[in-house]
Amino acid sequence: MSVNVFLEQLGSIGPDRMLSLVNEGTVGTFYVYLGPDNAAAQANRLAWFDVDEISPQFVPRYGWWVCSTDQAGDVAAIAEVDAKLNPVGWVVDVEKPLEGTDLSVLLGGVAALGKSIVASLGGSYSPSHIEFDYRTLDKYGCRVEWQAYFDSGEGCTPAEAVRELYQSSFVLPGWEYRHRLNTVYGWGKVTRVEGGQIARYDSYKRAGAEDGWFSVSPHYVDPVTNDEWGYNVVSRALFRGGKDVGLIMGRAAYPKIAVTLDVTRTAQTRAAKEWTPIAASARVNGAARRPVSVYLGEVASDEVLRAIAAGSA
Repeated sequence: MSVNVFLEQLGSIGPDRMLSLVNEGTVGTFYVYLGPDNAAAQANRLAWFDVDEISPQFVPRYGWWVCSTDQAGDVAAIAEVDAKLNPVGWVVDVEKPLEGTDLSVLLGGVAALGKSIVASLGGSYSPSHIEFDYRTLDKYGCRVEWQAYFDSGEGCTPAEAVRELYQSSFVLPGWEYRHRLNTVYGWGKVTRVEGGQIARYDSYKRAGAEDGWFSVSPHYVDPVTNDEWGYNVVSRALFRGGKDVGLIMGRAAYPKIAVTLDVTRTAQTRAAKEWTPIAASARVNGAARRPVSVYLGEVASDEVLRAIAAGSA
């Protein structure tokens, strides 16, 4: 299977190598940095059409945009670049500045361009410990790629990333989570915790109704104030009226879960063969394959890219 590759410097890899990697099945799509505007973005925009001019076949490219708190401004800038370059889709890089923020303006604006959207998310902990607007990401059909930068200490492992996106091991009252109630999937909110042992969950599909309780334990207790912060999920089973009615899930549906592996910095010391089991660990139960992206492609050898692609099969 193929991998997707982030490129910060389009010219450093070149259209001939890009085409070769696509034709051999190693790379499926390139994510090319296009903004915010800086020297790299300007160079990549100028080199964008060189790929089509030199390559006799099409090399799929998404635009990659690092998002700010000015969602409307980002949408306007993305739309302007989209009209000039017409990428296949857009990667919206959503990190700390947008934690806990409603992403409707950003995602609605990008979706209006008629392109598919990949959301590249990251943070120092696992997906269940960092609050992004996962519900709006789901609404717009975004593929959720967690930056599993475990080598550099900036993130969790691929296995933990996909597991926590699919079934959270940590919850906070007020945060939103997916659910399965009998055979129906949807979204809802953990509304409160009683006694540090049972958490109430209310589905948006049953407004005003009690939907279930599940078992938790305190995640962190302040030794001075004795205040609790967050809860570990002891059991994901939802009970109502003494009956098992479903499960509390995670933050993304498994067909939309993917990871990005960091091959820069300390990770460059890994031998190519070490990357295959790492990529293979990024698996969600029931998924047909392991969708994996690579950051950054221009510092990765073809052998490393092939090893990661082999692990994603």
